[in-house]
Amino acid sequence: MTALGALTERSVLGTVRDGDLIFAIGGPIAFFICFNITLRNVIDTGGTSYPQYILPVIVVQAMIFTAMTTADRAARDHLSGLGVRLRTLPMSALVPVSARMLSALIRATGALAAAVGIGYAFGFRFNGGIVQTVAFAAIALVLSLALSLGADAMGSVATNAEAAGQTLLIPQLLLVMLSTGIAPAEAFPSWLGAFVRNQPVSQISETLRALSTGGVHTANVVASLAWCVGLLVVFGAITLRMQRRKS
Repeated sequence: MTALGALTERSVLGTVRDGDLIFAIGGPIAFFICFNITLRNVIDTGGTSYPQYILPVIVVQAMIFTAMTTADRAARDHLSGLGVRLRTLPMSALVPVSARMLSALIRATGALAAAVGIGYAFGFRFNGGIVQTVAFAAIALVLSLALSLGADAMGSVATNAEAAGQTLLIPQLLLVMLSTGIAPAEAFPSWLGAFVRNQPVSQISETLRALSTGGVHTANVVASLAWCVGLLVVFGAITLRMQRRKS
């Protein structure tokens, strides 16, 4: 087995042992059920059923939670001294972070499948073609990879493993709750309207919702891709620079 394969297996087994993989899969199921039960008869989403409306933001939230777990795993590797030991071995400095990213994508794929599965049980459907469905999954996974790279960089310099992941908790809660993924912008106070419409969780949730219904809006897709690719480039560059500095 290659070093990348061995480290990826170690990371995946660690998430299974610590319950992170179970949380990644169970989290979107629990949040979808809670939001759907409490808000479906409260929020007016027009002609769109609430399960169809809310599923995209559940997916986005699941991708954010994947990044939070990545920060925790990176912090544990950093604080245990594993990174220092690995740098004495004949392998690229990018192998450990690549292994954590592959592990993150495995968790993200499981979370995405769980979210779509519970959505289907409550009436969510992909009404577009196969291209839109693939694009839905691709955007979600690219978002997860981008956020995981940033979280990995944060965890790699953390002084406390638990704090590394928890640092992202409040920002993600605010972005999810103050987004059009939960309710249309008109449901929020007018002074919050511009922020609610244009923040990344809203933009990406709107794009995923459009892809699921087949009514894609080019401007919205471009904005979402700009967020995802922009975050991927910025966080990827930061992580790459950190790994080269350590090597």
